[in-house]
Amino acid sequence: MAYFNQSDIESYTGFASTDAKVAGITMNATQWATLCSNIVDWVTQTVNRWCNVTSFEWHMVTEYHDGQDIDDLEEFDLEYLYFLRETATGIQSLYVDTNAKTEVPNWEERYERTAATGGDYEVDIRHELTKVRFHHNYPPVGFKNVRVIYYGGYATNSPELNEIKYCCLRIAKNILLDKKTAQEAMTIRGTDIRDYAPMFRINDEVFNEDIKRDLGKYRRYRLGGSAWY
Repeated sequence: MAYFNQSDIESYTGFASTDAKVAGITMNATQWATLCSNIVDWVTQTVNRWCNVTSFEWHMVTEYHDGQDIDDLEEFDLEYLYFLRETATGIQSLYVDTNAKTEVPNWEERYERTAATGGDYEVDIRHELTKVRFHHNYPPVGFKNVRVIYYGGYATNSPELNEIKYCCLRIAKNILLDKKTAQEAMTIRGTDIRDYAPMFRINDEVFNEDIKRDLGKYRRYRLGGSAWY
């Protein structure tokens, strides 16, 4: 999943195939499309990895957690507590494997408590942090025996996703500006006017601090253990 495409690049930056060269020759439409596709892939992966998410677009997430030992819980806080790794809009379903690891998995569904019905757990969403709190029918102690299925990310055209898209386009623009600068410098060097070449210096920091600052509000941090916010 990508946050922008070739058309977005052209609309935002004003660049087209006529502005890019390969081996000193102006790119054709196919070469330009390939360059834009590579930029989209690189920027998308870089932003996702830096923010510690699989995607900011609305998508289904399946996540596994460990069943805890009830004896390890504090007396004043007798509940199981799980932090979801990604931004969530709510829980689709939750299952617990009640069999030992030497047996075939037996995934039993647990139910969310709502205003209209009782249940085994509650979902607490505060800003970007989603917590699942078990109060009944606790999962047994185990390794990855709690399966949570939920929708993560932001809706299409939401303010959050639009801002992330804008940050991605700023990175793409910096990449193309670097390419354009390199081309201009080589043209000047090719005409033996070498004194002007230092005017065109490449900016290696295409993913700069200003962009990181704006993306910082969406970045996921590990608090310790299984907790993220």
